[in-house]
Amino acid sequence: MAKFSVGRLEEGEGPSGNSKRQRRAPHRHPQTNLRDGEEEETHHQEEEDESVDNGGNGEKADLDLAGPSRNGPFSVTVTDPEVFDCPICYESLTAPVFQCENGHIACSTCCSKIMNKCPSCCTPIGYNRCRAIEKVLESVKVTCRNSNYGCKVTMSYGKKHNHEKICPHVPCSCPIPDCNFVGSANHLYKHFSAKHKNSALHFLYNEVVEVTLNVNNRFIVLQEEGDGVLFILSSRSETLGHVISVSCIAPSCKGCLFYSIFAGPAGSTVRFQSFTKNIQNRVDNPPSTGFLLVPIESFGSSGDLKLELCIRWLDISLQHVSRVVM
Repeated sequence: MAKFSVGRLEEGEGPSGNSKRQRRAPHRHPQTNLRDGEEEETHHQEEEDESVDNGGNGEKADLDLAGPSRNGPFSVTVTDPEVFDCPICYESLTAPVFQCENGHIACSTCCSKIMNKCPSCCTPIGYNRCRAIEKVLESVKVTCRNSNYGCKVTMSYGKKHNHEKICPHVPCSCPIPDCNFVGSANHLYKHFSAKHKNSALHFLYNEVVEVTLNVNNRFIVLQEEGDGVLFILSSRSETLGHVISVSCIAPSCKGCLFYSIFAGPAGSTVRFQSFTKNIQNRVDNPPSTGFLLVPIESFGSSGDLKLELCIRWLDISLQHVSRVVM
């Protein structure tokens, strides 16, 4: 189940304009040959039918939401939140929403993909708007799923999916294997500085830092001294050598950073340049826009490989560049 806050639209807002809704008069079935008292009893029963139990506590919740007492937002519980999703692509519905003549709905994107033919009943779809569901979508307000991690944004249901893809409060996990801390990126950086300061190699942006990578190391944590941002230098063994890449623990919306690695003994140094990939938790095989493949012989008899790493700010338009310079 999911709880939503439903509020009235401002004047002129929404697909149906600013027309006022009127309280619907209760429907009366025609009665004939009623004895004295039956009419009163029937009327009493109809009044009971117009209300429902509220949580089993004996109180009644009025189902008519259009009356004059409904001057502000109120809370409702939806037992199946998927009713607000497109039944074809399963993404959150946003206006415009279309329906076929049998009432099946679809988002505008899917109407084009299915060639305006309803997959449920094969009738045309994509020409008639479903104003009722659009009105509901505009009225329903939800909080971000990252609200426990500091996000205070409230939005209409249709904007929830896009917001959460770029929310800066997405939870990030501590890269230390035995630590279960999860929080926003900024809280994670503060946590790491307080609890695991000696577990990271510290560096400054735009300056070269020397890194000693052992053949058995799966990863090395680096922390920038200025803003505390955490980076993971990952290493994994492959048939042709070791694959090395650098990732940043940060929300997906954060810009990527340019980095360069110098690897190998003097006289046979390899320089690799690429961009970091933002991740929210450390993984053994992190995604990367590029990686450096170092032959196993480069580690030498001691099993150590000397690296020179520099992470710097650079124009994000250059992110397609990944190259190795011999």
